[in-house]
Amino acid sequence: AGRRTALPAPLPGGGQCNLEMKLTPPAEAGQYELQVGLLQEGISWFETTDPQHLQKTPVNVLPRELQSLRALKKLPRYAEDRTVQVDTPPAIFSFELTNQCPFKCIMCARTNNMTRAEGHMSFDTFKKAVDEFVALNPEYARNQEVWLHGFGESLVHPQFAKFMRYAIDQGVNAGLSINPLMLTKKVASDLLDAAPGHLYVALDGHDDESFEKIRGVPNAYHKSKRRLLKFLQEKERRGVKTKITLSMIDFPNNRQSIDEVESFWSAQQGIDHFVAKPFVSWDGKAEDVNLLVHPDRKPRPTQDKVLCDFPWEKMTVSWDGDVVPCCFDYNKRYALGNINNQSLLDIWNGEKMHALRREMMSNKVTNPLCAGCEYLYQDVVP
Repeated sequence: AGRRTALPAPLPGGGQCNLEMKLTPPAEAGQYELQVGLLQEGISWFETTDPQHLQKTPVNVLPRELQSLRALKKLPRYAEDRTVQVDTPPAIFSFELTNQCPFKCIMCARTNNMTRAEGHMSFDTFKKAVDEFVALNPEYARNQEVWLHGFGESLVHPQFAKFMRYAIDQGVNAGLSINPLMLTKKVASDLLDAAPGHLYVALDGHDDESFEKIRGVPNAYHKSKRRLLKFLQEKERRGVKTKITLSMIDFPNNRQSIDEVESFWSAQQGIDHFVAKPFVSWDGKAEDVNLLVHPDRKPRPTQDKVLCDFPWEKMTVSWDGDVVPCCFDYNKRYALGNINNQSLLDIWNGEKMHALRREMMSNKVTNPLCAGCEYLYQDVVP
């Protein structure tokens, strides 16, 4: 309410003119309603204007990492209208530094469904992937958030700070999702030295009991809270500019915790945002995860044509160098190639990626990664 764009000249009765208004989209993806009205300065503002004089327009806000890409590439909405060969450079959504994790989170497909080998990414693999990515798509690397985590806790990687620092030095806007229980004095210091652009701090529950039910670790909530508070104090003392978002998963096990946690952490200096993240069902095949959905959760609006953008926009690099088309691929069901013996560009337009694009363009998706995904026919991916 109250956003104004001046007319270029007085508008007589019945007259017409074209106006351009630039608005900053909301921080969270979703469906919104834009209200526009013609008002005379000094008489009324949007919030006091009779609603019948406002034109209401539904607006779909994409996740921030997709907004500039859509505008830049003018990617058709429906997969069937896109092309198999993509001339625009690939983006990397995330680098999985490790798929090892000390937590047993009930909402994570990793806990009971991941069967692939575990390990840490080597620096040589990481360097090759980062170097090729930055050379191919420096604009995305610089302006969009690139995540240095996958299906594991990146802070258990013994060289996580070295990896983070290297990516940042190459011009990557690197971000990371962490569990605050991992913030020992040394780890916290190393993380602040690396100074990522954005940290998502995942803290579910509101006490030791509720934390254990969700994250699978006993006597850990209050310890996590203390370590995060110390981390914020040290961040402030050092003057580190890392943006920090405190996040919780919006699902039944957190329903009694969200308001209390948001109230506390939103008041803490150093927390830039609080977000209750939408519940994710991954590839739709993790039955234990599917059981956790809110009973009153409304299904997202669904089209009858494939809308998924990922095969035309970005890929994810697993810890062993395998490249997959989607960050939901916890078992590498659709490996496109390996960065250790192929170039990123060859993988991007290789036969396996071409086959995936053809499949989506046909609107008949049967591959084991995508067939059960609830986001395949939806505009908004969490």
